[in-house]
Amino acid sequence: MRKVLVLADDLTGALESGVLLDGAAVALHAAPAGPAVVIDTESRHLPPPEARRRVARWIEQIPAELIYKKTDSTLRGNIGAELAALPPGRIHYAPAYPRLGRTVRGGLLYVDGVPVEQTAFARDPLSPVRTGCIREVLKRQGAPLQRIVIHEGASDADLETAAAAVFAEPLPRLAAGPAGLLACLAPRVGLARCPAPLPVIPECLVINGSAHPASIAQIETARSSGVLSGAWRAAPMQDSLLESPAFIVFGGDTARAVLGRFGDPVLFPVAELLPGVVASRFEAGGRTRWLVTKAGGFGAPDLLVRLARLLQPGSSRL
Repeated sequence: MRKVLVLADDLTGALESGVLLDGAAVALHAAPAGPAVVIDTESRHLPPPEARRRVARWIEQIPAELIYKKTDSTLRGNIGAELAALPPGRIHYAPAYPRLGRTVRGGLLYVDGVPVEQTAFARDPLSPVRTGCIREVLKRQGAPLQRIVIHEGASDADLETAAAAVFAEPLPRLAAGPAGLLACLAPRVGLARCPAPLPVIPECLVINGSAHPASIAQIETARSSGVLSGAWRAAPMQDSLLESPAFIVFGGDTARAVLGRFGDPVLFPVAELLPGVVASRFEAGGRTRWLVTKAGGFGAPDLLVRLARLLQPGSSRL
């Protein structure tokens, strides 16, 4: 039996989770060995019954002491249907992720203090958010509300309280939420990740697959700052990707498409470069390559500039 099984509905969420767990690998098709395994179920945009079946199949295949259903931090996707796939027992769901400005009070989700349904996430082309009422979202999607504890939160201390509640439950323990709660659970299962040296990435392709204003502003700021004028360059998905040693990708669906060009290899998260921004390595074409991922809907305009300073030390352009 594994210590931890994490099931994420997209690739950026899977990598955000994997980087928190020592020795975890992120797989797209087959479960790698190790005490913790993270699976990208690629189920955010599936019909709810298929999303539920897909999650249930992985749970059946990989018994674990802690099953963590990684959810989107803005209530997108099939959250209720996928929670219904979890085995019998009390589910502790903590939708807050204070590090990224996601807080919960009065049963409602806020993004940087604004109700989520009043933000750009309400205009998401594939999964628009119509309400920030968490119970309403879960009920509409068929979640087993009678066995779900919804934890409010505006701080990491609130998430620690939720983590303690998870560990008061019998095995298998069931938890759900963005990566914030998982970060509090990792030390409790003995899998807290030690800081790793940052990779040096002198050359890479930057690919934005998100229409969110945050990602668009990050690309524009990087262009105006000269970050994308040299060995780092913006590229459309139509570009030939096979020769590039590294990629920075905004958006989980786009990151999954990039990996598809390489045959969907197993990913090994190495470091969280900035909150929610993860560097992972993978093997393809006889060489080690790097994938830096970020969900589309967060981050300051200078995010790429800051990444360049971290990953291109000594560059004369920065």
